[in-house]
Amino acid sequence: MSATTPAAPQRNRKSLLHKLSRVGIVATTAAVLGTTAIATAPLASAAPAYSASNVTAAVKGSSVTVSANVRSSETVNASMIGICARTASGSNIDFAFDSGQLTKSGRTVSKTKTLAKGTYSYWPCVKVGNQWSDVGAKQTFRVTGIELGDATKNSASAPNTNGGTTGTAMPVGDQPGWKQVFADDFTAGDVAQGGFPGVYKNKWMSYDGFADTYRTGTYNQDIISVSGGVMDINLQSMNGRPQVAAPVPMVAGKWGGQKYGKFSVRFRADALPGYKTAWLLWPDSDNWNQGEIDWPEGDLTGNMWGFNHCIGNPSQNCGWTDSKKTFTDWHIATVEWTPSAVKLIMDGQVMLNQTTDVPQNPMHWVLQTETNGKPNTSVSGKVQIDWATIYTYNP
Repeated sequence: MSATTPAAPQRNRKSLLHKLSRVGIVATTAAVLGTTAIATAPLASAAPAYSASNVTAAVKGSSVTVSANVRSSETVNASMIGICARTASGSNIDFAFDSGQLTKSGRTVSKTKTLAKGTYSYWPCVKVGNQWSDVGAKQTFRVTGIELGDATKNSASAPNTNGGTTGTAMPVGDQPGWKQVFADDFTAGDVAQGGFPGVYKNKWMSYDGFADTYRTGTYNQDIISVSGGVMDINLQSMNGRPQVAAPVPMVAGKWGGQKYGKFSVRFRADALPGYKTAWLLWPDSDNWNQGEIDWPEGDLTGNMWGFNHCIGNPSQNCGWTDSKKTFTDWHIATVEWTPSAVKLIMDGQVMLNQTTDVPQNPMHWVLQTETNGKPNTSVSGKVQIDWATIYTYNP
């Protein structure tokens, strides 16, 4: 007992001394008999050790199948055997679990679920009694969007076909002759109508508050939303006037200033009479004489066209193409603009290779979606953008 410990009541001190003396007697007796004085309770058995092999994640579009063989060093009854998973922000999206005996020979689990675009972590996990055990290192998989043959693109209005013959995942990284400077597949989060650009404010802006080319619609960024990894331009009328939008991707937080480049977008649209796309490269100077490249352009009920306007005489088109494809399927449209050519590419096929009247001044990319005449006020629907990328020319 330390000097700072308060004195116990006398009866407690006597009781304590009595106990100590008895312990001393027992210890002395044990030493004389050559035995060891230890606790007689049995030692606790070691906890089972869990391991896993063949841990995989197979991603096809938005469908993910995870598999693993999970083993235990001794037979246990587990209430949960399977794959734990989390979103990039830490939300729980565990796959469905099995239950039952887990043995040395292991148990193979394989589960499938549909997930939004994004990056996820996953690992085998086991619950025995009230104790969860993580098994092995965490791994990651990435969901990038729909694949060829998938039925939908996170939208009830999406068709059953897909035109992205070059592959549908957003390309990430530089390509021969091109340096990637912008890429967005809308995995930063959802944005409701009225909240755009929201979490995309460093990557996107939009025309807002003035009349479109045909003077019958009004650019309104509030009709833009993001859901399930897709940007939606929700074309509609408000107070009897069509509302349209023109999203503008920004490189390093600003738009414009790029001379030559590669611009790709994966998209589709509902067939909406009176509305069109005129997605274009437009001179930073606003001097139309320096050129204009449109791809794709056309009424949403018709074919997609492409145009390269004549330098110095932009009211005329020096190059054009009819893709003979409609907006209602998913497609990938690409402009490759170099010092010597303008190429318009649809789903990997070069539709126009123009080597004259090639713009030589900085331009910026605008996904200009507007009226084409005067739509009936009852018409409404979506133009959907799965991803967009921009590259600088890097020969």
